[in-house]
Amino acid sequence: MEKKYALRLLDIYIENAVRIFDGGFGCDRAENAMFAAVDLLREYESLGPDFLSRVRDTLSKADVWRTDSGTMPLELIELAIHDLRWPEFQQLIETRRSMFPLDTKHISLKAAFDPNWCGREYFQRYRN
Repeated sequence: MEKKYALRLLDIYIENAVRIFDGGFGCDRAENAMFAAVDLLREYESLGPDFLSRVRDTLSKADVWRTDSGTMPLELIELAIHDLRWPEFQQLIETRRSMFPLDTKHISLKAAFDPNWCGREYFQRYRN
C-alpha cells in the first residue's frame, strides 16, 4: 500500500476511536480501532513521523481529553507508548511537562512505558 493510502487509513482508525469515545463508549469499544492504528504503525514505519506529529498536537493542548480536529484520544497515545516504545515519545512527554508544569498527565504517559502498565487491564487483547 502506498504511504498516502496508509496515512489515510491511519486517520480513519484514529477518527473511529475519537468517535467511539465522543459517543460515550469506553476503551472496550474503541480497542479495535486503537489496536488497528498501532498495528498499522508497526506495518508502515514511515507513518511514524505523521503519528508523532498528531501526538505532539494533542499533548500541546491544555485539555488532553478534548478531541479537536487533528488530535487523538489520550488512551490511544498511552497504548502506542506501551506497544511501540518509541524514544520520541519521551521527548514529547517532557515537552508537555514543561508546557504545563502543574499538570500531572505526564505521570500516566511515562507509566505506559512500563511492561506492567496498569492500563493494560482495560484492553481485552492483553487479557488473552
